[in-house]
Amino acid sequence: MAALPADNTQRFKVFYTNNGQQHTIESRPDATGVSTFDVDMDALFTAVSPLLYNTVIDDVQYAAAGSNIFNPISSALTSNTYGGGGSSPNSVPTYIGFVGRSPGGHRWRTYFFGVNAVGGNYRFTAGENSDIDAAVAALNAAPHNFLAIDGLKPVYRSYANAGINYHWMKEIR
Repeated sequence: MAALPADNTQRFKVFYTNNGQQHTIESRPDATGVSTFDVDMDALFTAVSPLLYNTVIDDVQYAAAGSNIFNPISSALTSNTYGGGGSSPNSVPTYIGFVGRSPGGHRWRTYFFGVNAVGGNYRFTAGENSDIDAAVAALNAAPHNFLAIDGLKPVYRSYANAGINYHWMKEIR
């Protein structure tokens, strides 16, 4: 299977801050527009909210298919807050990651940084954590967003991986 260019589809990029660091989530939508994206991304953030430290959406940007230039857009997500509590200066930088695969065979994944739990074995399996189950349900309930690089809706795994982000761990040392 040939690799596809990163700009194969249109993309939204959400910038969010927690624990004093800004992170991004990039999502590939179909042609339904920003209002549908806002609803679906809000549902996903709301589902994982109990697992996040205090998180604020800073900005949402858009890039058209064939372009690598992201431009700020007006989005209902901007300034939304999710999660609660703050980490201590000695907190370990943790993440949860969701994965899937499109019918075309392309891998899909997204990560949330600044989470307050990693589970017992760095994976939340189906039924182990209701917030992870709700997040997978939010992904499945969003037929127009969270597409793979080939523009097809992935089949999402029923689990989420969790772990320590080694880049940020080195940064705080």
